[in-house]
Amino acid sequence: MKDRPNVLLALILIVVGIVLLLNNLGYTEINLLAYWPLLIIIYGLHSLFLGSRNAGAVVFSVFLIVLGAVLQARSLGILTINIGKMMEIFFPLFLIAIGISLFAGKSHTGRGTTAFLGGVERGKNEAWQLESEAYFAFLGGIDLDLTSAVLPEGETVLDLTAVMGGIDVRVPADLPVSADGFAILGGVELFGKGGGGIIGSTRNEQNITEGQNRLLKIQARAILGGIDVKRI
Repeated sequence: MKDRPNVLLALILIVVGIVLLLNNLGYTEINLLAYWPLLIIIYGLHSLFLGSRNAGAVVFSVFLIVLGAVLQARSLGILTINIGKMMEIFFPLFLIAIGISLFAGKSHTGRGTTAFLGGVERGKNEAWQLESEAYFAFLGGIDLDLTSAVLPEGETVLDLTAVMGGIDVRVPADLPVSADGFAILGGVELFGKGGGGIIGSTRNEQNITEGQNRLLKIQARAILGGIDVKRI
């Protein structure tokens, strides 16, 4: 559902507003800052049950839930965790993610779409013009339905990057496609052929013949997230 991210944000704002109001009126004394890890848990649950179902996205969702639970336990004094040690792991991963996103850049047309803490949908139940473009999902999700897209002549390039997020692409059965992907602590699945784990890569070509006037080229990379390209 297209409005799910907005609904989730609206509910969070309403709850925070109610708590602040009760605090200001003297009915409660809740320290909201002590419960900030709940945002990570909520987003992880949202991604797990309503987001992409590919392996990389599911693993990432579970990772978020566990991370949020650990941080929440620490915030409430239930666990004693050395944040410095955690940063020794997550900071290098963060640098890798930024490096990959900069390496990915935008497509040669200069077009780019980003999903951050939300969702982007293209082509669901409506015709649209497909062009070479870069899609970047960071803590968010992107859903591309190419079954209703108008593909121009020549080569069209989709550059897909998912960092702690997920991207789903649905491709018409007769469309010529050349796809490459790699993943770091995530998963990339191209027409049922996957690569994932700590570091993985995969390649798949579909309906490639000589004399074709249209070709879709997909470049996919996932870090702590997942990308799923499939036929419809």
